[in-house]
Amino acid sequence: MKTSDNRRSPLAGCLAALAVASVAALGACDKTTTTTQSPAGTVTTTTLSPNAQASAVMGKINESLAGAASAVQSSAAASEALTKAGNAIEDGVITAKVKAALLTDPDTKGLQIDVDTHDGVVRLTGSVDKRADLERALRIARDTAGVKSVDNQLALKTSA
Repeated sequence: MKTSDNRRSPLAGCLAALAVASVAALGACDKTTTTTQSPAGTVTTTTLSPNAQASAVMGKINESLAGAASAVQSSAAASEALTKAGNAIEDGVITAKVKAALLTDPDTKGLQIDVDTHDGVVRLTGSVDKRADLERALRIARDTAGVKSVDNQLALKTSA
């Protein structure tokens, strides 16, 4: 069974009010018709000008539109803030998963590897003893769910 959502957005309500008010404002205009004679013939000019009532209605329409625009901007800003918060949480989860996998892996020394994630890109920094440890750390990071790519900043320790 299909249900419909009968709620209207604030913008839809403002647009409906705008349509009704516009019709009312046009009906409250003063009409002036002027006929003049010219060498080319008769010219008739009709001018519509808003009376006080129409001007007041148009003022209310402008206020309503400004309020609707503000509501739309606030909604967009809130949506953007929620998206950023969601991305930060997701990045934190990815960092925790990669770090936990490195710490529990017997071949890598997870305490020597720092993990940072931004927009799904994992950055590995620190130093490892062998090339195999570096390759293993990269593989662990790449295989972690949610990782888009890995920025390898790991360094191999040099033997003294």
